Amino acid sequence: MTAIAERPGSDVTQADATDLEEAIKNALEHAGLTFDELAAQAQAGDFESTRARLAWVAIGDLHGGVR
Repeated sequence: MTAIAERPGSDVTQADATDLEEAIKNALEHAGLTFDELAAQAQAGDFESTRARLAWVAIGDLHGGVR
C-alpha cells in the first residue's frame, strides 16, 4: 500500500499485484458475491447490502486490471 503522506520515520510500501488480488478476493468473500454479481448490482444502482456497496467502492476499478 502507498502511504498518503510520508512522515518522518515511516515506511512507504506500495501494493503489488499479489496484494491487490488478495484485496479483491477478500472484498468479494466479505460481500458474499462474485465480481459479476457485484458489478450487476452496481450497474443497477441497487446493492443488496452495505458490504456489497463497500466492496464495489473498494474494488470496482481494480478487478480485471490486475494480472
